[in-house]
Amino acid sequence: MRDILHKTTAVLQGRGKVISLREHAEEKECITDVRKNFIYVASEAQSEEEQSVPRVHIAKSFDSVNRDEKFSFRVKGFFYVNHSRRLMKVDYCHTLRINLHWKVKTSSPKKTVTMA
Repeated sequence: MRDILHKTTAVLQGRGKVISLREHAEEKECITDVRKNFIYVASEAQSEEEQSVPRVHIAKSFDSVNRDEKFSFRVKGFFYVNHSRRLMKVDYCHTLRINLHWKVKTSSPKKTVTMA
């Protein structure tokens, strides 16, 4: 069984948006919960700052006692757009979280690798 929830919300008096996707799947071997969030906040900018590299954070953990596997990925940064002759800075944060609960005693199924 698989459930998907999609939600879009305006924040900060219309200056930003939050887009959320959530998927819950229950299969024979595991229960999967996937959450994706996309946050955008716009503000007027006087001049462009030097573009920096987006900040990336990745974490993974595995609890062998409870058979829970967690993965999270987050990217934060900003970009500029011209809107009605005004320079706008858009800050963003994209988040992906995956939680797996394995029902069976074995860990993750073996992955097959094919080299070309």
